[in-house]
Amino acid sequence: MVTTGESLTTPVRAVPITVIQRVLDLGCGRNKLAGAVGVDRNPASQADLLCDLDSIPFPFRADSFDEIRMSHVIEHLGDVVAVMAEICRIARHGARVFIATPHFSSVHSYTDPGHRQRLARGSFDQVRKDLPPGQSIEVLRKEIRFHRDYFWSWPARLIYWISPNKYEKFFVFLFPARELIFELRVHKREASPGSRREIREA
Repeated sequence: MVTTGESLTTPVRAVPITVIQRVLDLGCGRNKLAGAVGVDRNPASQADLLCDLDSIPFPFRADSFDEIRMSHVIEHLGDVVAVMAEICRIARHGARVFIATPHFSSVHSYTDPGHRQRLARGSFDQVRKDLPPGQSIEVLRKEIRFHRDYFWSWPARLIYWISPNKYEKFFVFLFPARELIFELRVHKREASPGSRREIREA
């Protein structure tokens, strides 16, 4: 649903947003999700707003978004818990959060010197325990993905299928993974009146 005549925020640069877009693409780079509000610190990106995601709070009102996406961004940030707490603030009750990031065993996790986080399949289970009171996330999906054309991905997939925990504990550096995919849902103890609605499974 799109509503006109109201702005979610005062843009960091002079690009007015007069349409409420309920999808937020954080760290959108040059491949912003169509129809989303794009945020990035790089002026050469497709961002609607220029913003350093290590600078909290983000320039958005509380309870603004139904969906938030971060594709290969969170590994660049200094405080994952603080970022997730801020995402909880700007998300509506029941909002979905989609995160993609290199798996800690991937060479891509170490190639970029700007990467500050090495994440595992259980990372957001820990993050949810560390969030401030009144903010909560539910981990709906935590998936490890493997290199498609790499021969040694087949034993990795087999071990992962048998036991994801044993794969990460004992075999991960023998058969490295490629990336992690997380799907989270935001829960708020007291949702704002304007954001109360039935949450249905997709």
